[in-house]
Amino acid sequence: MVKSYQRYELGKSFGVISSDSNIVYLPQKKSTGKVITGGLEDILVWDIKTGELSQKLHDGIPIGAADASVSGAPSQVVRLEYHHNNNIVAAGYSDGSIKIWDLTSGTVVMSLQGHRSAVTILVFDRSGTRLVSGSRDSTMIVWDLVGETGLFKLKGHKNEITGLLLLDVTEAKDDEEMEDWLVSVSKDGLIKLWDLKAQQCIETHVAHSGECWSLGIDIERRIIITTGTENKCKVWTLDLYAPNKVSERGLFEKKSKQRGLTTSFKTIRGNSFFFIQNADRTVEIFRLRSDAEIQKAVTKRTKTLKEKGLDEDEVEENLKSSDINRLIQNFATVRSMAKIRNCTWTEKADLLISFNNNSVEYYTVSLPENVKKHQSTDMIYKKAHSVEAFGHRTDIRFMDISDDGKLLTTASNGLLKVWNVNSLNCIRTFECGYGLVVKFLPGGALLVLGTREGNLELYDLASSTVLDSIQAHEGALYQLDITPDGKSVITGGADKQVKKWDIKLEMVEVLGSKEKVASMSLVNSRNMEMNDEILAVKVSPDQQLLAVSTTDNCVRVFYLDTLKFFLNLYGHKLPVLSIDISQDNKIIITSSADKNIKIWGLDFGDCHKSIFGHQDSIMSVRFISNTHHFITTSKDGMVKYWDGDKFECIQKLAVHQSEVWCSAVSLDGSFFVTASHDHSIRIWEETNDEVFIQEEREKEMDEQYEETLLASLEEDEDSLAKRKEETDEVTGVTKQTMESLKAGEKLMEALDLGTKELDAQEEYEQTLAAFQLKKTLNQPIKPTPNTILVVKKMTPAEYVLSIVLAIKASQLEDALLVLPFSYTIKLFRFIQIWTDSENGSKNIVNLSTISRLVFTLVRNNCKELISQKEDKIKQLIISVRDQLRRQLSLSVDDIGYNVEGLKFLKAQWKLAHSTEFIDEEEQKRYEEKHVQKRVYQTVE
Repeated sequence: MVKSYQRYELGKSFGVISSDSNIVYLPQKKSTGKVITGGLEDILVWDIKTGELSQKLHDGIPIGAADASVSGAPSQVVRLEYHHNNNIVAAGYSDGSIKIWDLTSGTVVMSLQGHRSAVTILVFDRSGTRLVSGSRDSTMIVWDLVGETGLFKLKGHKNEITGLLLLDVTEAKDDEEMEDWLVSVSKDGLIKLWDLKAQQCIETHVAHSGECWSLGIDIERRIIITTGTENKCKVWTLDLYAPNKVSERGLFEKKSKQRGLTTSFKTIRGNSFFFIQNADRTVEIFRLRSDAEIQKAVTKRTKTLKEKGLDEDEVEENLKSSDINRLIQNFATVRSMAKIRNCTWTEKADLLISFNNNSVEYYTVSLPENVKKHQSTDMIYKKAHSVEAFGHRTDIRFMDISDDGKLLTTASNGLLKVWNVNSLNCIRTFECGYGLVVKFLPGGALLVLGTREGNLELYDLASSTVLDSIQAHEGALYQLDITPDGKSVITGGADKQVKKWDIKLEMVEVLGSKEKVASMSLVNSRNMEMNDEILAVKVSPDQQLLAVSTTDNCVRVFYLDTLKFFLNLYGHKLPVLSIDISQDNKIIITSSADKNIKIWGLDFGDCHKSIFGHQDSIMSVRFISNTHHFITTSKDGMVKYWDGDKFECIQKLAVHQSEVWCSAVSLDGSFFVTASHDHSIRIWEETNDEVFIQEEREKEMDEQYEETLLASLEEDEDSLAKRKEETDEVTGVTKQTMESLKAGEKLMEALDLGTKELDAQEEYEQTLAAFQLKKTLNQPIKPTPNTILVVKKMTPAEYVLSIVLAIKASQLEDALLVLPFSYTIKLFRFIQIWTDSENGSKNIVNLSTISRLVFTLVRNNCKELISQKEDKIKQLIISVRDQLRRQLSLSVDDIGYNVEGLKFLKAQWKLAHSTEFIDEEEQKRYEEKHVQKRVYQTVE
């Protein structure tokens, strides 16, 4: 009989405030606002004032589920863009995909595939109907969000796209006006201007000698700022009417020597400001002086230079060299305590900054009344709010779960946090040293913490106080364990000593009085000297044995009461990092930096099995209570669930984006928790679903095959492009995915089914006609329709059309690329039926999809169709062309009528919802001034 296991699925995820993406400010009417951040594979919306999570956007099935991927972690969000009018968020992912989220419903509106590597920049147009994306694959794609398709792909840069701007010739702000110009910068150091109507690059300039990292524009004055690798920034002027539309104006230096990662403009009280966020701990704010200020300064400077005796040419040269200094005023520098990841303006012209230490801060910027006389050394910013309580600043090094499974504690450098497992709220935060290990005492009211400084600290959760703190070891305290009775603590450290500490209840005098109160303390009772540093200690559940791991790659087992030597477990090639003992005291399991797991018998010390478990060091191993099943976590980012009796991997749980440092298992085994370098804390819950090892292995093989197939398709596309020596700057947007491949296969199955039904029906009609003319003696039997058509109550043509309409608009062209030419002819046969006079009126709604289908098929199979010599195929294509033209011409009037009706409704809506304020006195004066008082007329 095949053995089954209970499946673990990802239940909850928390601890991440801001991951490797930019942040977006979300204005609110009655509060400071909200901030949208990337939370690894999720999108998080935080309330800035309260610091609490208000919304979490998650897509996809839970990791660990039967249909979930096991080959790798899900793609994380790397770029965000928000469109205020439509209340939608565009999220770019590390695999090149883009998802459009509706913030109101919290769901994915559409998913777009086109880039081959991570998305680096996203820009909405004014109306929110188009989106331009840039990627690490050096391409840009213009997306139609109404049709859910990629319009075209722009190629021209040779490196990662770092900045995009959509522009219009005029400064019109009407949503109906489409921006027709695109400015792009890349790490190849170039700045390019694209005409989106002509779909070609108009101008190319060398922006910087090295990489170009950011791009910002003042729309009103048409001034562009670009930043390079160091402190060099360039100023460009933009004039879309001039022959040279983009021209270099000058160069200026910022204070920071690090590269500028983000540049953004904001108009405040009629003054144009911009900031440059550097790759360090500073954000520099600059002001563009007005034309009047610049003219005044030029006049004053000219007068001074002429007084010094300079001629006209020298004056002009001097003024030209100092043009940028007159234009840009260094206004202020915001300095922070941590390295800045991203920065953005808020609605009130304050700054919202995210940091690499998993936190977000809100800074108020107070502008002086007279900005012209402001000095850059004046302090104008102040930290007002922060979002930091729901995560650690540094990596979590150890965690533990209370006996009742309701509390979770995590320790990192500087912080010790206690979480409610059900609500995920942080209920206690203690400041501490560099926490390396932490454990709950039985009952869950007390915590014991070991630090890298060698301190052993006892915390009381009820009073939020430190009951005792002692210097337990001279070096780092690497590991500790608590005896099952909860009376003693065993510690091991870098000073090569194993120490036993008894927890005592003592009466202590209160300072300033004679009263005594009960207090807990730690008292050293026994010590044991080792030859090497201690990395891990573990007490057996029966409280008989103590296992100690040292840096000599061995694990030694001692009797706990006498500390006499019992067993020596050797075989690892590198130090053992984690130890655990099963509940029945029969098995001890060790995990090492040599990537191996070893399972030992605790009676004789024999090695039952050595398993190559991970691709990197295995950081922790934990038994599931009352079983021989165990969990391992590793630096390769994988979490694995094992059977310790059959020595097989039950489940591979791939969700963490980087090293998984620690894990903890609940006492009843209903859930376990893991923590990673990506700051996330994941709770894995046991489900009622069963796992069969053979099915898991087959699923892994299928995923490997799919990955190989997609990789080969991409290689074929690349080689085809090279063979054609493709140098086009504009190409179509295509990317084969498993969804598009499966959609193509499903369409082929539907075409086979439909064609078979059509052939059978035609044969029956021919035979019936012959019988009625008495050419045959036997009356034909009407063919039985396919079961699927009977159940769906559809004709073959209707069924095939339903399959076509079920394919996502963004995947339709990729799905059609899979079709062989024979299936293309079959599909033309059905298109002929859809567009004939009988069915054309029924399919008027789907006419745009049918037209797109025809154009794509003709484009993909142009040469094959031209070379066809069969009259039947030629007649079929001509028939489709004529019928489609007829149907399109019939629908023109309907569409025109609808468009005009919508325009009328829009005008009526504007009249009812817009109010114009008029100054009565000014209006009266205007009327009096323009009134016609006398009329002279010539009478003949």
